[in-house]
Amino acid sequence: MHLTTTQLSALDALSELRHFTKAAQRLGITQSALSQQVKALEQSVGLPLINRDTRPLTMTSMGEKLLIRARLILQQASAIEAECRQTEDLKQGKLSLGIIPTIAPYLTRLVLPHFITAYPGIQLDIHEDTTSNLAKKVHQGHVDLAITSDLESLPTSTVAHLDEHPLFKEKLYLATPLDPHIPSQELPMIGLKEGHCLRDQAIEVCNQSIDHNISCDQISTLISLVKAGLGSAVIPSMAVPNSLEPAMEISEIPNAQRLIQVVTRPQVHPNPAAKAFVDTLNTQLPQQVKA
Repeated sequence: MHLTTTQLSALDALSELRHFTKAAQRLGITQSALSQQVKALEQSVGLPLINRDTRPLTMTSMGEKLLIRARLILQQASAIEAECRQTEDLKQGKLSLGIIPTIAPYLTRLVLPHFITAYPGIQLDIHEDTTSNLAKKVHQGHVDLAITSDLESLPTSTVAHLDEHPLFKEKLYLATPLDPHIPSQELPMIGLKEGHCLRDQAIEVCNQSIDHNISCDQISTLISLVKAGLGSAVIPSMAVPNSLEPAMEISEIPNAQRLIQVVTRPQVHPNPAAKAFVDTLNTQLPQQVKA
């Protein structure tokens, strides 16, 4: 049995108006097309649904029973269409957003207020994770998009199924304690735990291994460890304190930077909220961040 909403709409109009011509006019189709829809519905059901020899038309007992369910189906279909229109218009919907922890606290405060103000009906679900894990989540469809750093270390099989949209290149700085507990000549390089792209980037730009005795997950904790005099660390420009830190010295590492990008999964019908968020990123990120 194959029923369509077009057929059910034809039955509904006939049941209300009891006249083929009037029902066809309401639906904006010819009387012949209406008759074909009803006949196709009757063939699917295997029983007559309309008493055609009465004036006005009347429904058969099967027609009356089917009509009750038909109207419920049409109501649900109408609700789905309305919801889809609202989602397309960004009046409601959901956006699953991934972002690496090293920029999440800084980038979100620059962009999210603008996005939420513009699209108050969009529900945001934020995932903080490493670039590797976020790339997998995007590929598997668990998140709509992710803000990550370089993808060079990821398997080609994963990257090949992703679309990359560069946002900006971020400078990297070296944070050093001014009063270290360890002699400066023996000061270790501390960093985030393995899996964080900033850890690999720190090793590359400083050509120095990371102390395995001290590691953490959050950039704010890493800075606190530097302030405590436990070691030096590579931090991104967005994490550099705005005011002078008496317990820490910040110096730019020459020619050291990392790419920040949006990663999405190629889709025929992408989430409209995801596109709106990328547009917000491009328009609301300050020039000093993009530089």
